[in-house]
Amino acid sequence: MADSQDIARVLPAGSISPKTAQATEVIHGLRTPMRDGVHLAMDLVRPESQGAYPVVLYRTPYDKTMSRSPFVYSLAERGYIVAIQDTRGRFNSDGEFFPYRDDRADGYDTVEWIAQQDWCDGNIGMAGGSYVGQTQWFAAADAPPHLKAIVPTVSPPDAFVNEPICNGCFLIPMGEWMVNMGNRSWQTPPPFAWFKEKPSYFDALPLANLASKANFSSPWWDEMMQHPNLDDLWRSCSYQEAWPQITVPALNISGWWDMNFPGTPMNFVGMRTHGQTPEVRAAQQMIIGPWPHRVNLQRTLNGIDFGPQAVVNLDDYVIRFFDRWLKGIANEIEHDPRVHVFVIGANEWRTAEEWPLPDTAFTPFYFHSTGQANSLKGDGSLSLIEPGVEPSDSYTYDPANAIGLNWDLADGPVDDRLPSIRDDMLCYTTAVLDQPLDVVGPVTGVLFASSSAPDTDWHVRFVDVHPDGAARFLCHGMLRARFRDSFETPTLMEPGTVYRFEFSMDACGVRFLPGHRIRVEVMSSWFPEYDRNTNSGASNNFLDDNLVVAQNRIYHEPGKASHVILPVIPATENVN
Repeated sequence: MADSQDIARVLPAGSISPKTAQATEVIHGLRTPMRDGVHLAMDLVRPESQGAYPVVLYRTPYDKTMSRSPFVYSLAERGYIVAIQDTRGRFNSDGEFFPYRDDRADGYDTVEWIAQQDWCDGNIGMAGGSYVGQTQWFAAADAPPHLKAIVPTVSPPDAFVNEPICNGCFLIPMGEWMVNMGNRSWQTPPPFAWFKEKPSYFDALPLANLASKANFSSPWWDEMMQHPNLDDLWRSCSYQEAWPQITVPALNISGWWDMNFPGTPMNFVGMRTHGQTPEVRAAQQMIIGPWPHRVNLQRTLNGIDFGPQAVVNLDDYVIRFFDRWLKGIANEIEHDPRVHVFVIGANEWRTAEEWPLPDTAFTPFYFHSTGQANSLKGDGSLSLIEPGVEPSDSYTYDPANAIGLNWDLADGPVDDRLPSIRDDMLCYTTAVLDQPLDVVGPVTGVLFASSSAPDTDWHVRFVDVHPDGAARFLCHGMLRARFRDSFETPTLMEPGTVYRFEFSMDACGVRFLPGHRIRVEVMSSWFPEYDRNTNSGASNNFLDDNLVVAQNRIYHEPGKASHVILPVIPATENVN
């Protein structure tokens, strides 16, 4: 967290529980029984004075001793017990670790076991980020009676939606996560340097060989490599189908450059629409800031300064949220705006009751060229005008020479120009803007495309081109072509046949300033962030090393007008 003098009091203020504990203590070695007889390890950070308190639970695969942050002790000082548990098969917990698969039942059993202890007053919340955020949704999916509120930060959605698979493409840094995590405890000791450089084993072909190339053995990696389609394995690692059963208020927190970003708006909208009761649906909140995977730490990313409102009073707001739902304090947080999002460029926050924002105009921006949109030096353009009769753009996608942009999770708005000089990327750019344009909300890509291969990938990136030429990354989306109609039953392409492909490009919150330009980039790989499609049409790309060079083509003509759909906020709307 930034120094207190650097924190902007942007989120609605309100009194929070005062520090009442003179001292805190750590209780080690509790064993929590699961329904199948496995016991999981848990520590407590609690007020030194005895008695029953509300409990905030963290369930982590990253070693419970590493979760004792200053915020954890602040909760204990304010009359909460913080329970921190190693997930199944990790560190001091028994059983076998398989990401996601056991967290639903284990989360339920842990919550209800805590509720029976004499140190718990029956009110339990959950907190934590990334995988620890996801464990909260898994626990909530079966509606344990004593779970009263959750604060999932940068939580991934279902496993086939973002991580490890997004629209059929495998997130290769999941392999680095697997290797560094080890089978039970760290194989790479902290401090960590994950995702900063490309390990040599990322080049493994087929992808299934990544673990062995890293001189590592992982049963769960090997099992995942056998499941390229949405099937029962991935359904066992899901929770979002359970939104109608979930009974808890949730404070969802993320940043525009969070690698797990889709989970936050998906869960907010899903719960606002499908939560079990009107009261639960009304008690959902969402905060999205100008942050990467580690939220609310700094106002500058990759040389871009987001101003004095970039770091906010988030810890206090989380405590206020728990005060309301675990202690029953009538602090009226449920009457605060449900949505707080930071608008880059304006460098201010916008509030609303819903997501997408009210009055959003979902506006198509169409691709144009004379057939020479290759690279940022090409003639590709982007405008509101639908295309007339125009030649298509084509490029060669060679999996052995895939486009790469390896960037650290903390980088945020990385300058995207380096890969954009290649001819196997198409660039479509607007004219220089003479008025500000606010684009805040989900972005959608729509491609009319063909390939000489039976399968290929489509990657589309959305960037803000600054007056100095820097192309600052905003968001992206992708789709493995065989999954255009179904993730369960993929269908290969007929070479040369034009198909319509539509997919989410996540979301952004940006004011494009005068002098800037909007750019959309189209390519068929984003290696080493995602696995390379071999283009061969093999039934399981993860097991395939037969590389086929594809000629891929993007169309922009009447009836085949490739475009992106941008969430434009009317100029009459003001940023708060």
